[in-house]
Parts: sequence; C-alpha cells; structure tokens
Amino acid sequence: MDTTDNLKEASAATAAFENDLKALILGAFADGAAIEGTWEITLPVTDAPNWMIEIAKIRTGDSSYDPEFIEE
Repeated sequence: MDTTDNLKEASAATAAFENDLKALILGAFADGAAIEGTWEITLPVTDAPNWMIEIAKIRTGDSSYDPEFIEE
C-alpha cells in the first residue's frame, strides 16, 4: 500500500471522527446533558491507549445565545 493511500485513509478517518464528535456534542447539548468537563476513558482492549478528554465551552462574538432570556 502506498503511503499516500495511508495518508488519505487517516485524513478521511479524522474527518469522520470530527463529524461524529460534532454530532455527538450537538445532540447531547440539545438533550440538556452536562457537556463541559474532563473524562478519563479506559478501553477494554489491552493494546489500545486510554484517553483523557476535556470539553470546554467557547463563546463566539456572533452568538445570539443569552442565558438570561431563555424561555422554558
């Protein structure tokens, strides 16, 4: 297999991961989950690394979100 093929596959896998992660965060946010925090993920596969994941909220200047005026 050509190294260019490996790079294309890795790039496609990374893009798919980012899309899946965005969808997961958006869905969890819409469902009211507490998203901000740090998690340690221990995988059951011996050769796979464990992971620490930190999610922090970042506000952009163009956001119309204002928590004081949310109507329930």
